[in-house]
Amino acid sequence: MIGDSIRRGYAALVRWLGQFSLRFEPALEAEFERATVRARRYRFRRIGYLQLAMTHLGAVGLYVLLDNAAVVILATLAVDLFSLGCFVILRRKPDVFVRESVMMAGVLCWVLMAETVSLYAEPRYLWIIQTAIALQPFLMAAGIQLRFPYCVVGCIATVATVVVGNALFTHAAPSEQLWMALVQTVAAIYALFGCWRLEERERANYRAIRESERNARDLDRANAHLARLTHHDEMTGVLNRRGLRRALAKAPGARVAVLVDVDYFKRYNDHYGHLAGDRCLCQVADCLSDALAPGGDLLARWGGEEFLVIVDTDRSEVGAERGERVRAAVRALGIAHEASPVGAVVSISAGYAVGPRDASANLDEWVHRADQALYSAKQAGRNCVRGWPQGRRAAGPERRDRFGSEPL
Repeated sequence: MIGDSIRRGYAALVRWLGQFSLRFEPALEAEFERATVRARRYRFRRIGYLQLAMTHLGAVGLYVLLDNAAVVILATLAVDLFSLGCFVILRRKPDVFVRESVMMAGVLCWVLMAETVSLYAEPRYLWIIQTAIALQPFLMAAGIQLRFPYCVVGCIATVATVVVGNALFTHAAPSEQLWMALVQTVAAIYALFGCWRLEERERANYRAIRESERNARDLDRANAHLARLTHHDEMTGVLNRRGLRRALAKAPGARVAVLVDVDYFKRYNDHYGHLAGDRCLCQVADCLSDALAPGGDLLARWGGEEFLVIVDTDRSEVGAERGERVRAAVRALGIAHEASPVGAVVSISAGYAVGPRDASANLDEWVHRADQALYSAKQAGRNCVRGWPQGRRAAGPERRDRFGSEPL
């Protein structure tokens, strides 16, 4: 029982401490570092220059307090030399550990210098120097914004330097030393709390930005997919009627339409099943795409088992050639069709017609002419190509439904 209570208490403590963790998973932590490193270097340089300027300005005040020019000059020179070394290291773009450690060491160097100078100060001026030291944790937390673990080390080192230095080297009374240590500790605690809050907010903002960017990418992909579904046939991937009209409107001109129909496709569905029929249409669509001229010809699914090929030419003989090419290509696929009277494999019939100048506005009439030629090819026994007006038939009731499927 006692062991279980200890384990539960330890697990609860780990969970409680986990909420204060300021690290992402390794991959995200590396991305976070890459995204923020330039801003941190800029902040480090800016604060470093400001700290140097304040150090030289404070040197004048130290000279007034100490009346010892040699000590002030040596202390200021030591800070300048150490700061120069820090700037040289930072210009080499070090990793996180070196970068944060260098900035922390720069602040601790100033603390050590101030604590050393306090040895030469009169007791009534000691609080002035201690107050300046008490500001350094806030510089690490809010000015430089060290990463929280490094800020913890810097604040602990600052308090330890003050406590040890006052206890061993100053002539302050024990009560004064206690109060100075207490002031430094309280300042460090407040600085650490502020540092933790700042870094937590920075990381939360970064995660929110990443989430927003991911949502924007997902939305773009969804919009692109929706736009594709708007203008493409979902099953075969080729253009649909809407997409074909849009493509024709972008490049008006006389062209040849070749209307292609899979022979006896209803019998294929009845014999092999609708899933096999869908696969067959996808194979035919891929075959038609491969057989067309790249960049010039258009392919669209017109409905059911019908496909429409738009050839970028106004010569009917090119339409005949293209229709014969796709007919032979589909036949060469060798897709079994035991229910077809034409042969043992899937075949197509095609009819072509030359379109008007404004093809997109007269598309239905244009395709109707190609449909008449296609009907002529079916009347000729299928698995062949016919053109309009040679394939024109007398007006009469339609023999095919709106999807282009032939009757049994």
